[in-house]
Amino acid sequence: MKSLLKFVVGVIIFVAIFAIIGRLFFFDIGKTANYSMVPNIIPGDIFLFRKAGATGLLGKGDVAVCHNPDDVSSLVVGRIVGVPGDTFRLVDNHFHFGHRMIQHDYTNPVIYFDTSTEEQIKYVIRKATEKLGGTVYEIGFMDTSRGRNFEETVVPDHHFFLVGDNRNMAYDSRNFGFVPIDSCLGEAVFLLWASETNGDLKQSERSISWIH
Repeated sequence: MKSLLKFVVGVIIFVAIFAIIGRLFFFDIGKTANYSMVPNIIPGDIFLFRKAGATGLLGKGDVAVCHNPDDVSSLVVGRIVGVPGDTFRLVDNHFHFGHRMIQHDYTNPVIYFDTSTEEQIKYVIRKATEKLGGTVYEIGFMDTSRGRNFEETVVPDHHFFLVGDNRNMAYDSRNFGFVPIDSCLGEAVFLLWASETNGDLKQSERSISWIH
């Protein structure tokens, strides 16, 4: 019995030390307060991100956690769609890199409630899959309009262009501009704890899952 207890205590101590070292050098924990990344990350979600030094270079398609260029005391979470030297534009919800248009494959819509106001506005989010940099991920359209277009732009050296997966209602580089690469802390990779169930986005199905 004593040997079993010592073993359990040893395992707990090992895990605690591993967690502390991991957080110091490899990982950290983040939380989002807005719906820029719906349907993949929703307000209140707690996620794990790999620190930039542990991931090497962040790349196109990754979900980056960066300091907000408009307010460096706060963080923004967005998908990297533009890397240094890229020339692209956004037209009717589609990215165009030169003559190549990034296609969407539409999937089943989901119900989502905007709980940031007392009205509890109900949205039917049209979902689609998109692929950038070898990463396949889902995007959502809370606003089903033709989208927030922007003219052709060139990403300068040492910067990223971030766009939220909630394509038409995100706070992203279309608001605050290019993001300095050295202001990015890492890549959001794992959803530790999902906020309470919201419409079709079930807490039990989303907690303890990878972020794509």
